[in-house]
Amino acid sequence: YAKWGDAVNITSVNNISDKTYTGKEIKPAVTVKYNKTVLKAGTDYDVTYSSNKSIGVATATIKGKGNYKGTIKKTFKINPKGTSISKLTAAKKAFTAKWNKQATQTTGYQIRYSLKSSMGSSKTKTITSNKTLSKKVTGLKGKKKYYVQVRTYKTVGKTKYYSGWSAKKKVTTKK
Repeated sequence: YAKWGDAVNITSVNNISDKTYTGKEIKPAVTVKYNKTVLKAGTDYDVTYSSNKSIGVATATIKGKGNYKGTIKKTFKINPKGTSISKLTAAKKAFTAKWNKQATQTTGYQIRYSLKSSMGSSKTKTITSNKTLSKKVTGLKGKKKYYVQVRTYKTVGKTKYYSGWSAKKKVTTKK
């Protein structure tokens, strides 16, 4: 502990994990410590957030107060909401994937497919419009089981932010 009246620097703040877009301000909880002592929000420090309502990089600024001093900034990503596959239709050496619309704060979608359930050696197709809700994937092997996933993305400036991948679905192509 610091002696009464001594202002000491905050020694650590937990890492903040990436969050999913909600349409509201996102204010992840932070744990602030001086050595091993957990400090109290409002008494020992204040937290302010910036750029925390839209997809992109947001910042939490932790500023010591009272007996504690120092400012620490932590950034975290806000990623778009995901989507899910609504239907997979087998075709001759191909399949068509359909997914649920997720137009809010998205630029487009990505589909990935693989012969392995681990999604190893997967291939990815990018759909550049958030209004397109299906994609036919051709040039595949016939009579093979493919695992398929979909996710959303949003382009902010020159950076793409991705949702998590949907649950895997499988389809067996026709000969």
